[in-house]
Amino acid sequence: MKNSLKKIVAIIAMVATMICSVVMLSACGVGEKNITVVAREQGSGTREAFDKVVTDGAGNYLEMKVDGKKVYNTTATADIQKETGNVLSKVATDANAIGYVSLGSVNDTVKVLKVNGITPSAQSVLDGTYSIQRPFVIMTNSSVTLSDLAKDFLSYLKSDASSTHAEEAGCIFLEDPAKRGKNPIQVEDFTPKAELPQGDKVVINGSTSMEKFIKKAMSGYASLYGRSADDLFTLDLQGSSVGKSAVENDKNGNVIGLSSAAVDEDGIESFNVCLDAVAVIVNVQNNAVSDLTLGQLYNVFSGKIVKFSQLNG
Repeated sequence: MKNSLKKIVAIIAMVATMICSVVMLSACGVGEKNITVVAREQGSGTREAFDKVVTDGAGNYLEMKVDGKKVYNTTATADIQKETGNVLSKVATDANAIGYVSLGSVNDTVKVLKVNGITPSAQSVLDGTYSIQRPFVIMTNSSVTLSDLAKDFLSYLKSDASSTHAEEAGCIFLEDPAKRGKNPIQVEDFTPKAELPQGDKVVINGSTSMEKFIKKAMSGYASLYGRSADDLFTLDLQGSSVGKSAVENDKNGNVIGLSSAAVDEDGIESFNVCLDAVAVIVNVQNNAVSDLTLGQLYNVFSGKIVKFSQLNG
C-alpha cells in the first residue's frame, strides 16, 4: 500500500513538473511558431508606401537610400506576393501571418490592426493621424497625343464621377485641387459626347490595389455609351512599376497607367484621384496583437522580432 502511494505521489510530481515546464516554455515563446512575414514585391506601390513610412525611429526605414542606392530592409525570409489578393489569401490561411494591403481591399477573412493606436479609416487618413497612406495615381505619357477615346475616359476619371467609384471601392476621393497634383487640378464636370469617341481599346496597366476603383470607373464610363467595359478596355494589372513602364512605352496614345504610390517622373503626366490607407492585417484567429507601433512593425518586417509573443515583452 505504501509503495503504491509512493508511486502515485511520484507520478503526480512528474506531471506537475511537466505542466510547469510547458507553461514556462510557452511564456518564453519556445514551441511558438515564427511569424510569417508577407510582403509585396519590390516595385509595388503598396510596398513602397508601407516601406517608406515604417521606421525603427532611429533613421532606418524598410526602404531607404544609402549612398544614393535603394536599400530594402525587409527580411530575406519574407513570403513575397505579387498581387493584393494573394496577400489576403496567404494571411487568411496562415494563423501566424502578418501582411499589408489597401484598406479598400480588406475583407472579413483577415483582421486589421491599429498602428500607433489609430485605426485606418477615411477620417484618420484625411486628418493625417493614420500614417501609412498613399495616393491612387492616374498616369499617361506626356509626349504622345492620346486617342479620342483615351482622352475622354481620362476626363471622366478627373471628373466628380470618380467620387462615386472611389466610395464604392473604399478609397477616399480627393476633392481639393491642391492635393490632386503638383499644380492644382480641378475636379471637372463630365458630359458624354453624342457618340462614343474613336480609338483603339484603352489599355489599363498598373496597381492591383486600384482594381476595385478602376473596374467601377470602366463600367460607369462604358454604360454612358451603352457599351460594356470589355468593349472599350483591356485591363492588365501587374503592379505600379509595370504601369509606369507601360505608360513610358506608349506609342499609340491609348495607355493609362495606375500607381498606388506618388509619381514624380519626367515623361509622365499624372494626377491623384484618391487617397488610400495601407492596412496591416493578421489572421482572424490571431489574438496576440491588435495595435502595433511603427517601431514594432519595423522589427517584425525586418526580422528582428520573429514571434508575436516577443511584442508583448
